[in-house]
Amino acid sequence: MPQLKQRLAVICRSHHLSLVKLLGASISGDHIFLVYDFVDGANLAACLRNPKNPNFSVLSTWMSRMQIATDLAHGLDYIHNSTGLNMSLVHNHIKSSSILVTEPSFNAKICHFGTAQLCGEIDENEAPEDSAPAGGSSPRYKGEIQEEVSETTPSKLRRSDSRKLQFEGVKGYMSPEFQSTGVATQKSDVYAFGVVILELLSGEEPFKYKFDKAKGDFVRTTVIETARAAIGGDDDDGGLRRWVDRKLKDSFPVEVAGKLIRLALDCVHVEADMRPNMGRVAGKISKLYLESRSWSDSVKMPTGISVSLAPR
Repeated sequence: MPQLKQRLAVICRSHHLSLVKLLGASISGDHIFLVYDFVDGANLAACLRNPKNPNFSVLSTWMSRMQIATDLAHGLDYIHNSTGLNMSLVHNHIKSSSILVTEPSFNAKICHFGTAQLCGEIDENEAPEDSAPAGGSSPRYKGEIQEEVSETTPSKLRRSDSRKLQFEGVKGYMSPEFQSTGVATQKSDVYAFGVVILELLSGEEPFKYKFDKAKGDFVRTTVIETARAAIGGDDDDGGLRRWVDRKLKDSFPVEVAGKLIRLALDCVHVEADMRPNMGRVAGKISKLYLESRSWSDSVKMPTGISVSLAPR
């Protein structure tokens, strides 16, 4: 209990505009209830994919999506490198439904900051020997926060039998090493960030199933695979344009989009050591944001010209 109070105190002192601030916690039996600042907005998944109107998104401009990418990169960089706390922080819950988009500026705020530390996420050197699944089966990681495939399924709370806690990963956002060990690291955060960026650009879910008539069965495709195909083909920029979310109406800087896709693919490299750290990623995305701003200003109609559609 004293250690938990100490962790709570130092995490509550941290602050960043791209994080939903942790205000405090309440402990009841085996459960920990975390209290966060209220943010008026919707999660990124709902903004990208509106089930009531599939052809509409509030993020209908390239700059709105670049703002989200920039906020997310700097928020995660702050968690990893700039809190000033005497502990190595891992978010371990990066996904589109854990990112809030605020109105009217469409800024992004990361939810669940501090849960990995306050709910007992184990350190990499404390990983139990039996944490890896036997026979290559899909792992089920036990912990305080549990996520099912459906984003609408409420979280379940339970304690692991080993009395150590781990988060269950979120399907589609788990790095290969996290799937095999169940231990979250900053590099697994970078992987999840890369998936979210690809999701942000394409508007598609991290993975989906399509029926293959030739095989007579459903085939699983991921946004990572489709992104690689989009920039790796011989179709010049046509493949990239078809891959980027159609709700942007083909109005975006193709060169910048290609750079951002390649950066996101670097983040989802199968080898953790080959992924960039968030400080480097945030710096690159800031440059891409400035390039996007220059593009946006160049395509705007000059203010000194008046346009009339009325008959003369």
